[in-house]
Amino acid sequence: MQASSLSRALYGLVAALVSAGGLAAQQPVSIQFGPRVGAAVRTITQARGSMVFHEINEAGQRIGDSVVSEVTALAGVTHRVLEAEAGDYLVEVRYDSLKTRVRVVGQAWKEDVLLGAGQDAALVTVDARLRSAGGAGGGLPTDPVANGGIASWRGVELPDRPVSPGDTWTVTTVYRLPAQLGQLLDIAIGDSLIAPATVRLDSVTVRPADSLMFFTVQQTLPSVTLPAVDAGDSATVELVGSQAASLVWSTGWNAYVSGASQARLAGRLQSRNAAGTPRMAEIHWTVSTRLQVRL
Repeated sequence: MQASSLSRALYGLVAALVSAGGLAAQQPVSIQFGPRVGAAVRTITQARGSMVFHEINEAGQRIGDSVVSEVTALAGVTHRVLEAEAGDYLVEVRYDSLKTRVRVVGQAWKEDVLLGAGQDAALVTVDARLRSAGGAGGGLPTDPVANGGIASWRGVELPDRPVSPGDTWTVTTVYRLPAQLGQLLDIAIGDSLIAPATVRLDSVTVRPADSLMFFTVQQTLPSVTLPAVDAGDSATVELVGSQAASLVWSTGWNAYVSGASQARLAGRLQSRNAAGTPRMAEIHWTVSTRLQVRL
């Protein structure tokens, strides 16, 4: 993964500074990223994905049975603010633990566990609106948690103005399909999908020490053709899909304390082997993810 995309792919937690004068549910609020140096937030992220593969002929008729691959992941991630200067923040993103399981349905699960791998930290720099200003490191493993393209806490910039319940703003996010789903069937899709998403402030619950802001995210992933590899042969995949998410932002935690998202994509794979024999297939992906702050 490119360093410039790390903050989109891995930095999903934001702290909120609410403008002075108190937070009222119907008053505009100014939301900015502005943590203190040393602040750390630990989260648990769960992800589940499936990919249904069905070969078709040139007339678009299905051939044989579907093949289904599945992946699950459970990750503990810590975001720690290392430096703050001139409105930019250097954040260390580190896996405390990561457990993934993959299988082709009908076969046994294959499990991989990563515990406390300190060398797997990444550094990202963001501004007060969570716009990426660069990154370094990037030893983080490829997994559905990192690459699920979850709009609700991946790559969403904060609004450039105070917002009230019902207000929306548009951001650009990067969606990347979980690599493990394709690897089980010897299919690789290298590029990401870049598309706008609409973020809406649904409501605000005011509490003395900890106010909650409720957001929804809606995204349409437009039709696009991406390069791919199918069993070692050059291929293309035509993709289209959508994604929806919800999340809860706590001013007491200065972070998102919970969130959930689901993405659905459909695609058509076309490849041709060295002998010139074509192959086509329909592919459907479903990826769901949940986030919870770790107490």
